[in-house]
Amino acid sequence: DSIEYARRIQTSLLPNMAELKQRLPNSFLIWVPRDVVGGDVYYVDFFEEGFIISLIDCTGHGVPGALMTMIASSGMRRIIRDENQRDPAEILKRLNFFIKTSLQQDTTHASSDDGLEAAVCYVNLKDQTLSFSGARQPLVVVNNGRSELIKGDRVSIGYKNSDLAHQFCRHVLPLEPGMRFYLYSDGFVDQIGEEKPVSFGKSRLLNLLTEYSELPFKEQKSRLLEAFQAFKGESETRDDFTFVGFSVD
Repeated sequence: DSIEYARRIQTSLLPNMAELKQRLPNSFLIWVPRDVVGGDVYYVDFFEEGFIISLIDCTGHGVPGALMTMIASSGMRRIIRDENQRDPAEILKRLNFFIKTSLQQDTTHASSDDGLEAAVCYVNLKDQTLSFSGARQPLVVVNNGRSELIKGDRVSIGYKNSDLAHQFCRHVLPLEPGMRFYLYSDGFVDQIGEEKPVSFGKSRLLNLLTEYSELPFKEQKSRLLEAFQAFKGESETRDDFTFVGFSVD
């Protein structure tokens, strides 16, 4: 009963799928906790001039991971809605402060040392740009038959040793017709296959995204899940994984 209650709370924090499909029809979302609940969460917010999409991978699995996602979701709402912040680099910096201070991990007496990795995209439809910042989480851009991996900063958020003064790098891309954008947590690429003890890997994923990018997003979602399951086979699922794909066409 406690696990089921945690699941209801966690899923209530996720974006409304009906609104998401209405406002962003060219998109898909995959959210697969390893257990009933997990440490991955995604965040979507729409504004008059555009929208923000974020993917967050917190410490741990199961209930501990789910508790962290609740804290992270609360922080994102405060930063984006209450503080009216749109800049992905500033959002990550403030989220770093929020997580670290909420868990008192900026003190010497903190008993925990937990945090997260995250990717944040802000699409400004008025300026026709996409801004991206990441904390150990990448953005994949597919355009004109080519996949490009834009890496996030090599720092995590909220841990005891996380630097509150760190300035996250901001990547700004002009939107072009046909562009496809993807965010994913490492549970997808780190999965070990049944036939060989190797991970799914980023190269394999980039090749698939290049191949699938021209398909409707609903079909892309199905193909990615099929490829993941075929690779995993009967081997144990190692981690939660979340996958987001979208375009603004």
